[in-house]
Amino acid sequence: MRSIKTIGLAAVLAVGVSGVVSAADFTIKYNDHDPLGGMRTNFVKNVWLPEIEKQTGGKVKIQDFWGGALLSSKEELKGIGDGVVDMGFVFPGHFPKQLIAHSIFNLFPRGPKAFGDMAKLYRKVYAEVPAFEAELKKANVKTVLFTAGLPGAFVGTKPIKKLADIKGDKWRAGGKWKLKFLENAGALPVAVPWGDVYVALQTGTIDGCFTNYDGLHLMKFDEVAQNLMISKDLWYATPFLHLVNRKKFEGLPADVQKGILKASEIAEQKFGAVYEAAFDQVKSEQLAAGYTVTELSAADVVAWENADKLSSLQAEWVAASKKAGLANAAEVMAQVKAILNGMM
Repeated sequence: MRSIKTIGLAAVLAVGVSGVVSAADFTIKYNDHDPLGGMRTNFVKNVWLPEIEKQTGGKVKIQDFWGGALLSSKEELKGIGDGVVDMGFVFPGHFPKQLIAHSIFNLFPRGPKAFGDMAKLYRKVYAEVPAFEAELKKANVKTVLFTAGLPGAFVGTKPIKKLADIKGDKWRAGGKWKLKFLENAGALPVAVPWGDVYVALQTGTIDGCFTNYDGLHLMKFDEVAQNLMISKDLWYATPFLHLVNRKKFEGLPADVQKGILKASEIAEQKFGAVYEAAFDQVKSEQLAAGYTVTELSAADVVAWENADKLSSLQAEWVAASKKAGLANAAEVMAQVKAILNGMM
């Protein structure tokens, strides 16, 4: 008679060979540096993550952590790739050296208005421009879901009714390319860490901030800077990436992988309605609070894009990206430009 220990080992081996697993056999740790309460974070918590558990038949259990509980915004890419967590949210702008190609979206200040069209654009770019997937593969991560921030918006401590009103004042934006757009508009660009923007506005260190509309509202920048200029034409451009550790994902059974991807497809489709409603919701809450909200004129949208200087900035991006290690930066620019022009 075989021992109980031997029988137990045989049973484990049999399960491993057959691929049969028990319910909730896979725990996936998800980290997000943003707190709950915003358009995207609430959607991820209440829609996407439960959908993963549903579409995997309960084989996957999500442990979710918010507000950078496990990893800060600048730790997430490496943390996911190294397996500190299995899955998480990454904003490419926080990784200019690792995600060089991803910064290209900043060089297109106007894009699709509807999230569904943005998602199609992002997936087309990933499918047809190898540089994007190559960067993620090098970091040992894989994209499973795209979301996006609401369009870019101006939030300032001084009255702002038109783009010219930011001239000569100190304005913050995320990343050097958006800072250059501020400079082209006549503002004095200032780099301030995301977590310090509220206090910087409150103390007068900066006069305003250009960032995604939902992000500034979630972080309550509008509490201390109650003058806003908004436009649905100013898409925030850079995709919000929800990544999974590539080795972890590839090590999961095929049906579990399929379930995660199916859940992400369903969630991405549902996010469109959330995105469309959130813009008006943020605006209504700001007006109810007594803030001054001005719609940017069509002429000011064109002025923000600044066609005369845009081509120079795009050429500057090519040169800088090539120097940073993206050897075919010119080709990437041409490919993305063609895809965007085709969709617009």
